[in-house]
Amino acid sequence: MGKFKLLRVGTDGITDPEAINRIVLVNSISLAVGISIIVIAPFLGYLLDWKASVMVPLVTEFVCNSLIFVLNRYKKHAAASLLLYFLQCIAITYFGFLLIRVFHLEFVVILLIAIIYLIFKETLYRRIALVAAFVVLILLEAWYYKVDAHPMPVDNYNQIFIIRTLLVISIMSITVLVSRPYVEGNDIKYELQRANKLIRIFVAQVTHELRTPLNNIHQVTQLLQKEVEGDPHMQKLRPLVDIGFVVSSNARNIVNNVLDMAGIEAGRFNTFVFEAFKVVPFFEKMLEVHRLITRRDGMQIRMETDMPEVIFGDTLNINQVLTNLLANAFKYGSQGSVITVGIKRRGDWWDLSVTNAGPGIPPDKRKAIFDPFYTSRTGRIQGSGLGLYIVKSKVEAMGGTVEVVSEPDRLTTFTVSLPLRVGKLRDLPDAMGLDAESYDLNKVYVLVAEDDKLTSFLFATYLKRMGCSFDIVKNGRELLEKAKEKCPDECPDIILLDSHMPVLNGEETIRELKEHPLLRHIPIIITTGDLFSGTVERMMSAGASTYIKKPIDHLALQKTIGLYMKKMPLN
Repeated sequence: MGKFKLLRVGTDGITDPEAINRIVLVNSISLAVGISIIVIAPFLGYLLDWKASVMVPLVTEFVCNSLIFVLNRYKKHAAASLLLYFLQCIAITYFGFLLIRVFHLEFVVILLIAIIYLIFKETLYRRIALVAAFVVLILLEAWYYKVDAHPMPVDNYNQIFIIRTLLVISIMSITVLVSRPYVEGNDIKYELQRANKLIRIFVAQVTHELRTPLNNIHQVTQLLQKEVEGDPHMQKLRPLVDIGFVVSSNARNIVNNVLDMAGIEAGRFNTFVFEAFKVVPFFEKMLEVHRLITRRDGMQIRMETDMPEVIFGDTLNINQVLTNLLANAFKYGSQGSVITVGIKRRGDWWDLSVTNAGPGIPPDKRKAIFDPFYTSRTGRIQGSGLGLYIVKSKVEAMGGTVEVVSEPDRLTTFTVSLPLRVGKLRDLPDAMGLDAESYDLNKVYVLVAEDDKLTSFLFATYLKRMGCSFDIVKNGRELLEKAKEKCPDECPDIILLDSHMPVLNGEETIRELKEHPLLRHIPIIITTGDLFSGTVERMMSAGASTYIKKPIDHLALQKTIGLYMKKMPLN
């Protein structure tokens, strides 16, 4: 245990694993050198009659080598690495000169070069160290070539054998210590590759197998809510429908978090789209959905705003950030309490805060809660432990920060701070702020390509309610054939296109549509749940007009179709 602590001297308060590994390696090499000196010095002293030319340098090296731990202890990590390296350079040069008849130390320069890239991260230090290694090699070679009279003649072959054996064992020990990270890294490389392959398979299964039925369940609950709201005789079913909506929302949020984490870990983020939006209507619409969730535990949601009427932001990612913060507040908030959502301006920034009453977060846990898979057992409902990790990753990617303030058994507040860009009413998209019902879509003909049967049924239900005429096909090839069949007399006004389809996928279908003179003008709306793999970017580059995230929201679809019909006068 004491040895382990010695190797970790200077790592307190450091969170970067790479930096910790470098410090531990420097300490390990220093310890190995110190032990080698302790073992070799008595033998050399005895065999060489305790000559001062041998013993004084060994003692000096041992003392200087011990200072490496002191430098690391006081956070002088660069100085410790430099001292370790140049101390070995000097020792190899001196003892190479001194013991030339016993041992040639020029091959040890290879060890010097090997440790350069392990103990130094800065390019400048690596270059200096590399030059120093070549200088040592040149000096040794020049000495071997020119010097005939050797400073330390040793004629006894037994002495030469013992000294050489000790030096070889010492150098081999240090070499094994240095090469161990390479060997271990190679051992686990194939295990990591296999694990990454399994992760990719899992993500693909979640994306294409699990996400689709979850989205369909969510869409069905939305339709049921509409039916219940419009029929007084079905009001007794409303609690059950609301429960179905809440459960499907929670399941979708968990799956979305897992997929987002996969994208983050792979270095991919959703494309950030900053658009103008009205602050109060946007957040009120979001909170309407979450108020259904709070009814189970008798909670309430209150919103406090002090913001310009219009700002710019990525509404999709802001929605997910707030959803995860609210989910955390629901899980760990006290029953019957009030959850406060604050949206307030702070100079050139704006803050989105969520406050709940509950057990609070201990000070020693406030950093860990943003780590992936971290969960607390104090909540009534256990989650995946990804929500706050996703929040932090998305907020930082948008140029913001997230902080938490918590009082034990009182209030906990998460505050997201984002750069503020104030907009004006004229910056709003054409359809922003208008009710979907204000669009007259009775004369609109929509052609849909969707290979999932349940999703096709939901599209048909939505489009019937909007008053649109429509045809639904199973893939891109059928869509092209249907569109060519209808044109020029009854060309589609809008094309809805799934991104993943058999026979002809979304991107290929768009390219063929844009090559046809009678079809290239038709607006194409992508429908996809795959937002982090570059699918949207490729389809937009191919010529799509816009995209709608699955599960399709009825009002969002109606507004999007209405927007393009407004831009293109109906015949």
